[in-house]
Amino acid sequence: MLNDGLNTKISNIKLGRIVDEIVQEKSKSINIKIEITRKEYESRWKKVQSSMASKGYDLLYACGSELDRSDIAWLAGIFDPMIERYGLILPLEGRPIILAGWEGAQVFSEAVERSGAEIAQLKEFQISDQDYRWANFISFEKILHQLGLSGQNKKIVIVSSPETLPYSHFLMIQRCFKMENIIFDPGVLSHTKYEKSDAELAIMQEANKIADAALRGMLAACVPGVTELQVASVGDMIMKALGARRTGFCTIVTSGNRGYTIIGAATNKVIRKGETVSLGVSPTFNGYHGVVRRTIVVGKKPSIDQIEFFKAVEGLYVAVIEAVQQAAKENLPSNYIDAKGKEYLEKLKLKTLRGSLHTPHEPYIFVHNIGCSECQEGFGAVTPYTNYPLGNQVALAIDTALIGFEKKDTPIFPVLYAVIEDAFWKKGTRVGVYNIMPLNVQHLVGNLDPITDVNPYHKEL
Repeated sequence: MLNDGLNTKISNIKLGRIVDEIVQEKSKSINIKIEITRKEYESRWKKVQSSMASKGYDLLYACGSELDRSDIAWLAGIFDPMIERYGLILPLEGRPIILAGWEGAQVFSEAVERSGAEIAQLKEFQISDQDYRWANFISFEKILHQLGLSGQNKKIVIVSSPETLPYSHFLMIQRCFKMENIIFDPGVLSHTKYEKSDAELAIMQEANKIADAALRGMLAACVPGVTELQVASVGDMIMKALGARRTGFCTIVTSGNRGYTIIGAATNKVIRKGETVSLGVSPTFNGYHGVVRRTIVVGKKPSIDQIEFFKAVEGLYVAVIEAVQQAAKENLPSNYIDAKGKEYLEKLKLKTLRGSLHTPHEPYIFVHNIGCSECQEGFGAVTPYTNYPLGNQVALAIDTALIGFEKKDTPIFPVLYAVIEDAFWKKGTRVGVYNIMPLNVQHLVGNLDPITDVNPYHKEL
């Protein structure tokens, strides 16, 4: 049901109080000054250039947009793109050059001051139906000439996924290089940025402090009669007030039958008493992401069968995170983690709505990479096929969930979707969950009681 006349004036006053209380409590604990230094950016370029040289590549190309920010964010600190698509080239020596339209170039000027990258304006990258009379555009060909890379015998490696590279970008590259010298090799970048520096891990710790604060506010705001968007607005305001400039995904609030969407963004639907609600936030703090998601029941205690479903998700989380700890300790292949999660599910039987026993399905893998995106880092997810160990110093997300249906509008279990997602760090053999939020947060719904039962796997860096 959509918002059908709710007295939002009273509700919004209460929501504002929740935001104020949490921001006042948490603001002093966030280190907003920690960021990636120019020296670290320069070190990153050299690592990537070394990988390029070992494979015989003369030039690297990456593309970006508001949806595909991770690659160029990591290379040049472009955390907040606006409107236009953009690109980046990195020669074997020297600094990367950001390729942008006129408006994007103005936005990126702050980022290149921070990272030390250069910037060039290309007409090809302007908004398609705009005209910029006073823009100082340069051609892609001229940039290559200035770099000494003219001539079709040079090799260019495209590190962005073919799924995200615009056709127009490919045609621009094709004008200047022979087809056999255009190579898609995302691993040149994704494998390098998989290993995290101390600064990256520390920034993500702050991002997850913000994530926990935002979710705490949303849990307090979850009372019958508010809309999903009102709950989301509490999380969004807390995130921005604590220093998160944007989010890795649209803030998730799915209530009732909207659980079929799995990760649907909040809408104007009114949350009703007794409905199951899944909540999720992913604040972007100084370019890096935190994440936390939980599922609860609003306005009443969960039923016995709902509690069993939630406990099953908690059990899956425990099986996976303890498998992560074991894999880290013994340097095991990372698919050991996936196998342990599935081993837990093979033994799981829950009562269906018809009274029979059945195993609910997991909707996706249990562990994915996280960094300059919430989950689109290009490498690092744990699957049945990842037969190499986890990286030495990495940040990942544990994303354990179960679904209570196999097709829409045909529920099998009393809960359509339940999730526990957190971010965690790994340094050598040590593993710690960034988030303090307990696995079961039902007791935090509709109130601002302090969190006393911290996540048992939480560890400070």
